[in-house]
Amino acid sequence: MVRTILVTGSNQGLGRHAVHQLAQTPDIIVFMGSRKLAAAEEELAKFASDVHASSTVVPVQLDVTDAASIKAAHAFIADYLKQKGISSLDVLVNNAGVARGSFEEIYAVNVFGVAALTETIRPLLSNDGSILNISSTLASLAWHTTRPPPPIYPAYSSSKSALSSLTLQWAIQEEQKGSEIRVVSICPGFNATNLNNYTGTMDPADGAKIIVTTALEKGGKSGIFFNKDGEVKW
Repeated sequence: MVRTILVTGSNQGLGRHAVHQLAQTPDIIVFMGSRKLAAAEEELAKFASDVHASSTVVPVQLDVTDAASIKAAHAFIADYLKQKGISSLDVLVNNAGVARGSFEEIYAVNVFGVAALTETIRPLLSNDGSILNISSTLASLAWHTTRPPPPIYPAYSSSKSALSSLTLQWAIQEEQKGSEIRVVSICPGFNATNLNNYTGTMDPADGAKIIVTTALEKGGKSGIFFNKDGEVKW
């Protein structure tokens, strides 16, 4: 059975590594969402030879701040799956995110964009699918109450806290609907990517592993926040 996965913001950083690793797995169709289609195609060309013979990487133009782009991406993915005789998408990985800019710019991507895309893609998800929201320990209100070092990235941190709320709300909604859709927040660690101007302490190829593992899982606890070491307090 082919597993179908959409990863947003996947032309660079964690998303790019997640797509690369997923593509090396048998029987995968992974949609490589990117604000600029050419950027996704350029990155795919770099690892195309690593893609498993039974798997496919499909670049998709997707700007989560653009309603028309979201609608077009949904139509493209639905049509592609239909042509393959597949009725649904198994996993949505909300990876696209920014950490620099104004509150308005950061929330537009990290909160409003995630909400708009998830709402649009939700009807396409299989009944036992997953919504994976890529987050950060900076989202943890419990962590902040311990009075850590001076606050960094206040707009980013608070946007990820808002994403935590969405994770919980969506998990509860799916439970009430009686679906088996899993909704979780994942902290992949402090990775050296463009998001933090490459100041992170982890290799994003390693950070992407928890995203890949979770995307390939079937079932699992919903409405939780976790990293490679276990659950993170909200």
